[in-house]
Amino acid sequence: MRKPISYFTTVAMFVVLMLALSAPVAQRSVKADGKTLQEKCDDCTIRNNDRLEQCVAVHGVDHIPCYDKYNEGVVHCYRNFCEQ
Repeated sequence: MRKPISYFTTVAMFVVLMLALSAPVAQRSVKADGKTLQEKCDDCTIRNNDRLEQCVAVHGVDHIPCYDKYNEGVVHCYRNFCEQ
């Protein structure tokens, strides 16, 4: 009598495990902020230009890290908003 009970228990655990693994995963909802991608691209580009102007105003025109940060900002804006 022990063998059929152990088989039943094994099968029941397997079925429960398969049901748990195949259950749909809750998806995170995305909140729309009402802006189009072009508006986001423009905003990002304007913020990046403002950061460059502030850095140049503080450190001077010859401060290369200002331009490195500016280039990183351009890549970020285009990767995330402008080329979607």
